[in-house]
Amino acid sequence: MADALHAAGYRGGDPGAGAIEGVSIDTREDCARRLFIALKGSLADGHDYLGAAIGKGAAALLVVSGRKAEAARIAGPIPVFDVKDTLAGLQTLAAAYRALVSPRVIAVTGSSGKTGTKDLIAAIVGKRFNVHATPGNLNNHIGLPLTILGMDGSEDICVTEMGANHRREIKTLAGIAKPDIGVVTNVGPAHLEHFGSLRGVAAAKAELLEALPGEGTAVLPADDEFVDFLLERTKARTLTFGFSERADRRIADLEKRESGGYRFRVGDIGLEIARYGRHHVLNAAAAAVVGSIIGVSPEEIASAVLEAPVHSGRGVLLDLEGILLFDETYNSNPASLRAAVEAFMEIPVRGRRWLVLGDMLELGPSSGDLHRESGVYCGRAKVDGIFTIGAETVELNRAAAEQRKSPEHITHFLDTAKLAAYLNELLAPGDAVLVKGSRGMRMEKIIESIGKARDASPRRVD
Repeated sequence: MADALHAAGYRGGDPGAGAIEGVSIDTREDCARRLFIALKGSLADGHDYLGAAIGKGAAALLVVSGRKAEAARIAGPIPVFDVKDTLAGLQTLAAAYRALVSPRVIAVTGSSGKTGTKDLIAAIVGKRFNVHATPGNLNNHIGLPLTILGMDGSEDICVTEMGANHRREIKTLAGIAKPDIGVVTNVGPAHLEHFGSLRGVAAAKAELLEALPGEGTAVLPADDEFVDFLLERTKARTLTFGFSERADRRIADLEKRESGGYRFRVGDIGLEIARYGRHHVLNAAAAAVVGSIIGVSPEEIASAVLEAPVHSGRGVLLDLEGILLFDETYNSNPASLRAAVEAFMEIPVRGRRWLVLGDMLELGPSSGDLHRESGVYCGRAKVDGIFTIGAETVELNRAAAEQRKSPEHITHFLDTAKLAAYLNELLAPGDAVLVKGSRGMRMEKIIESIGKARDASPRRVD
């Protein structure tokens, strides 16, 4: 890491070879033998925690120039590096480190399915190579640099996830990671508040493709209405995946497994996936294409896809005293909501089916229309009840209630605890509940509240 500091042009003393083994931005986490980077956020300023970082064993500090003297007094013999802006400093350091360790970089973006596809790719390439991947969904202007700096230098491949809610953000991330392979999962109505239109979303995703070198590869969704737009935005080789006949790697022979999930082929690779929902088939197809580019065998690809775990909040199945909870609480947009409902309706259920839906945020002026469109779909989904919470889902609720065969129970709430209490009174063993909403809605609180009401903890059954 000291070499990366010097390569980035930072000066502040010699920490000694091997003295810095990583970076930290939070004193609540491990700081020992790490460079503590004092970021200033909306709620806290890292410069106020320099003493805490040193107390936890930080090997060096990176601070803004205006506070270097203060930091030096606190640090004593520990080296202090200073920059004009510590966020920019973090990003510059990550770019320098990426160049030094020089792994092959795979980057994944898209309106939905990024984390699932990234995890599948990591599982696949990990069958043959030493891989480092974005932990969780650290995919933004802070998370991606931390992902890069989290490598120990021995990795062959780094699999990164890139998210954005403003133009030029992915361009910045791609400038840091310098990807060799870029994957776009799809283009959908997410973050429209900032992108303005679906074409604006497509242009943002295309920033990854524009950054790929000519010898790189872009893996693109053949079924997407913007695939031609995306194809035109890169000088790299392109491979498309999907159900479309025009796909370079077409999904074929799709059939449901008796135990749940699907069996299918992507080109000449036979796959099985133990997850409900066709969107997981598309994620697996994209990952399989990447695996074939990297040189992983069809057999290794197949075993990795079948074995890869589902992460919390992204379609996890939970059992709570005989009630099945389909946990889709991580995030939501119109496309991912429809995909989740379709998956939910595939799950075998003895009792009734309930939808618990929170606001889909950052949809801008189109929010009302998009919530209404989702309400029409949900109202026709043949579920037994729909419960909504938030300001935006009022429109979804109304549209669902207007459908010809809408469910008997359709209710809107403003309070999470009241929704959970009301639903809990209706639930019986054999029932199934889909819980989904944008991250800001904290929909996992509903699952927690139902568990508390029953004095039981949900257990995973997927």
